[in-house]
Amino acid sequence: MRFAIREATLADAAGIAHVHERSWQVSYHGILPASVLDKIDVGQRLASRERILRARAGLNLVAYDCTHGDIVGFCDAGRARGEAHIDGEVYAIYFAHHAKRHGLGTEMFERTRDWMEARGMRSMIVWVLANNPHARRFYEVAGGRADRTKQSQVGGFPVIEQAYVWDRI
Repeated sequence: MRFAIREATLADAAGIAHVHERSWQVSYHGILPASVLDKIDVGQRLASRERILRARAGLNLVAYDCTHGDIVGFCDAGRARGEAHIDGEVYAIYFAHHAKRHGLGTEMFERTRDWMEARGMRSMIVWVLANNPHARRFYEVAGGRADRTKQSQVGGFPVIEQAYVWDRI
């Protein structure tokens, strides 16, 4: 086995911040302008990541390389934010490019669903950039139903986010 998944610890914060930066620069190339991607600051991501991991308010998973121990992906999830009729939300799920297509996304997503179900959550939402066909296809294959869209901004750049909803986890 090349990769494995476990719950994140505070010691993983720097590895997660670096994966977050690299995955955005690769995954959003051609989707977001280079001027937005060039502004990604690992230091800010690290500070944010440390706050998230200290809060321990939801589920935080990491995928890691079994040989070297390097963090290659992460997932954050918890109670849905601002959703009246939806229980759970996947806030983020990202992977380093070399860790994609190994089943890690599916495994993390299934663990997240199990975690939500064990806490009484029966429905779930995830937001993705509407012009990100790879992410949209992943959630469609996972059984998500395209729901509403909303206008948002990433680094000052206007984007449209697409919601995927699971009415039953």
